[in-house]
Amino acid sequence: MAGTAGGRRLAYGAMAILALAPRCWLLDFESGDYRGYLSPWYDYFVEHGRWKSLGDDFSNYYVPYLVLLSFSTLLPLPKLYAIKLISILFDYVAAWLVGRLVWHRYQNQFLSLAGFTAVLFWPTVLMNSALWGQCDIIYTSALLVVFLSVLQRRPWMALAAFGLAVSFKPQAVFFLPFLAGLFLCGLLPWRLLWVPLAVYAACGLPAILAGKSVLAVLGHWLWQENLPHLTAGAVNVYQWLPAEPRTPLAWLGIGLAAIASGGLIVVLKRNWETEDRDQRLAAAALLSVLLLPFFMPGMHERYFFPADLFALVYAFFVPRRWFLAMWVVTASALSYLPFLFGVEPVPRSMLSAVMAAALGVVARDLVLAVAHPVFAPVRHGL
Repeated sequence: MAGTAGGRRLAYGAMAILALAPRCWLLDFESGDYRGYLSPWYDYFVEHGRWKSLGDDFSNYYVPYLVLLSFSTLLPLPKLYAIKLISILFDYVAAWLVGRLVWHRYQNQFLSLAGFTAVLFWPTVLMNSALWGQCDIIYTSALLVVFLSVLQRRPWMALAAFGLAVSFKPQAVFFLPFLAGLFLCGLLPWRLLWVPLAVYAACGLPAILAGKSVLAVLGHWLWQENLPHLTAGAVNVYQWLPAEPRTPLAWLGIGLAAIASGGLIVVLKRNWETEDRDQRLAAAALLSVLLLPFFMPGMHERYFFPADLFALVYAFFVPRRWFLAMWVVTASALSYLPFLFGVEPVPRSMLSAVMAAALGVVARDLVLAVAHPVFAPVRHGL
């Protein structure tokens, strides 16, 4: 047994080290977001004090990421590397979490290692963290904790992780239709509704202690300006619509998002104590993080990042749907290129069609699994 455990650790360590190679190759790239936002924020901490700066208004991010950025200024690394290291570390956290999810599904060490490895080499994981320097991997890791905790019937942990996810990025609310359905069907107890709110408030304490007003801290995401565009590069429904009239089209998208989310919640109001419970939940989680960025206005291309990883999880939970993961991550990765490199090898309207097709397939899977389990495309095993 000891030898087997040692072999597993060696395999995980080898994959982790091997995954450093593409990250090192990408590290020197400077994105527009790095030059316009991350680098100046880093400099602000250095120039105005790592603690005192938390009480100032110089960033549009909430406190937890700024705390990590403040700590990164202490690292003996070039600024670009120190900033990217924050997200790269969470690449490994997300990889471990997906490995745990696969283990929960199969209790198979080889498949768990495959999930761990797949995340580390997943195209948008590499591009988002090591290339772009974005931190979408952090809140997505928290959403993976939410999902794992739901599967393990640990509602406290699930809701605390959701509060942490929202503290890092407001896009974590893409998980709300999934969570709302779980509350309504009883998998999450209403008496714990305060937990994510308490975690979010606790995450703001460093800024409050540094001198920022409680209202400014706790209402941080409310004070941020909405984007003036129907789409900011996201491969969603707005790639097929004209840019004007903006307001009616934006409300149309919001209405479609509400209707689709309501439909998901209704489907989730079913008895989940069935043999294929985990597969259904995986479909519902993926559908939740696909629906809102597809229909909501003002979405960036990287707002599909949680869908990229939950599509991978779904591929492990439902092996016959492996192609969904390929569709989603390919559409996402190609949508990054116009912003990062100024090239558009595939029209974004076509990528939106791919994303819509993925959304349609997983929605069909969930509806059939709930309404007619005998027709569900999932069976245990590979």
